[in-house]
Amino acid sequence: MMKQTYILVVILFAILSIANAIPLQLYKRATTFVVCPTGSPNIITVSIQPDPPLANQPAIFTISGTLKTGVITTGSKLVIFVLDNNGNTLGEALTDDICSFPGMTCPANYFSLIRKVQILNLPATYSFVVQILDASGKTLGCSLGTVTGAN
Repeated sequence: MMKQTYILVVILFAILSIANAIPLQLYKRATTFVVCPTGSPNIITVSIQPDPPLANQPAIFTISGTLKTGVITTGSKLVIFVLDNNGNTLGEALTDDICSFPGMTCPANYFSLIRKVQILNLPATYSFVVQILDASGKTLGCSLGTVTGAN
């Protein structure tokens, strides 16, 4: 009985050692989008695939929400840009007319948009900012997602 217990303990230690080593190789970061630090009158939901995005590869942003204040009209924009750790914009912002997206009918309070974005060669830590702007440039919704660590 003592031998069996000893063998079981050795096996458990071996399994724990292996389990502690595996997550370093298989660790998958999830980009969690939250309300921008500057605030957002409406909550918008953003996800990205693949997550984390791969340098010099396309990524697909899925953006949706229901506006409680404001309305999407002709001239409303979807803006996506990248910030570094110091808050500096990397590259150029992508700006699209929301009403020109397939399936969008304006004016609207609900939106569901899919935007394919070519990802640059980015630093290890950066943030995506996704904004919904009305026709006058006022923010209707803003979400920020930070990617940390090496790609």
